[in-house]
Amino acid sequence: MKNKIKNILSNKIINNGIWMYLLQLFNTVIPLITLPYVTRILGTSKYGVFSASFNLVGYLQVVVEYGFAMSATREVALEHKKDKVDKLFSTILYCRGLLLLACVAFSFIYLTVWHPTRIQFLSYWMLMILVLATTIQENWLFQGLEDMKYIAITNIVSRTLTMILIFAFVKDVDDLLIYCFLYAVSPLISNLLGLIIAKIKYNIEFVSVSLKDMIMEFKFGWYIFTTQFTSKVFGAIGVTFLTFLDTSSTVGIFSAIQKIPNALILMWSPISTILYPEVSKKMKVSFSEGKKYVLHIRKYLLLLFLIPIIILSFFASPVVKIAFGDHYALHAFWLVPLLMWLFVSIDNNFWGIQILLGSGHDKEYSTCFLISVVATILFNWFFIKFWGGTGAAWAPFASELLLDVLLIFAVKNVEKKI
Repeated sequence: MKNKIKNILSNKIINNGIWMYLLQLFNTVIPLITLPYVTRILGTSKYGVFSASFNLVGYLQVVVEYGFAMSATREVALEHKKDKVDKLFSTILYCRGLLLLACVAFSFIYLTVWHPTRIQFLSYWMLMILVLATTIQENWLFQGLEDMKYIAITNIVSRTLTMILIFAFVKDVDDLLIYCFLYAVSPLISNLLGLIIAKIKYNIEFVSVSLKDMIMEFKFGWYIFTTQFTSKVFGAIGVTFLTFLDTSSTVGIFSAIQKIPNALILMWSPISTILYPEVSKKMKVSFSEGKKYVLHIRKYLLLLFLIPIIILSFFASPVVKIAFGDHYALHAFWLVPLLMWLFVSIDNNFWGIQILLGSGHDKEYSTCFLISVVATILFNWFFIKFWGGTGAAWAPFASELLLDVLLIFAVKNVEKKI
């Protein structure tokens, strides 16, 4: 029995799964501790200011990340030679550095045109630390090498530290900027620790790269970037439109309630992370067998997530009240369509990321997103214009359902061609 347990734990997929679930358990527990405190201390209006800035900065994070988390992970998973890993590591960092400069320049122009309030302006720049943190993020390296425990360790250390500091220094509604700083500095600490580990563990070295190398990586990541950016639009466009069409209080309430399905996404994320390298290998051998493998797992995992979704839908009001307070509970019914969006979103991951991206059909995946993102923008603008926060809750579900249909047809077309 001892040997069997040892063999199970030595399996890379299971070992990585344990670490990823430890991290996601931690990432689920931390918000359960801090969010009820923060939403009550800051109130709906100030939490809305934070949410608006965080939402806008989130778009820039996706720009700097640029899809390398998928494209570079695939490259490392298929080729472990040190010289190639060093070159890829350096190329990705230089590419992201250029994207960071572009995002800073954009921010100056955008804020000049937008004319936000002083507190909104300052919170935005404080949260721009998140973009810097994304620039030096190396999770793709650990994921590609299937050594994901370091992702968990660095995140747990940094989030524990900042959680303690939040309770120590965020005491009243005027401490918004302190909260913004502590929230943003957590991933920066994590990624700096990751860089140190990458150097010590794998002896990663910075090497010179050519412009041609950088252009090649931009090309490799292009289709994934466009899909991830449109995916960001799927999840964030509601808050974006609310920022300009409604009050900061509505933004705060909607953003808080949205955290509940997002917490369940955190439980799904490690499954997707673990499956992707394994599916990529199976797809390289046979698209048909790879697809069969994914769909076999899909039916069990969808059922697994359907259970908490149904329970949370029935008890939406008390859940929101306990989580965020009385003012937020008045709009607890927004949770139901957001949970429906979550379920369809998980299904999209199987058809899109696992099957299409895992088999290298980035273009087909991107095309589906580019079509559906137009519908997303239209749905959100129309729904929010006429129904405010209620419209913001229903629009993601309508958009995700459309995307699900597009991805299923795309997979069938790819299979016919093969």
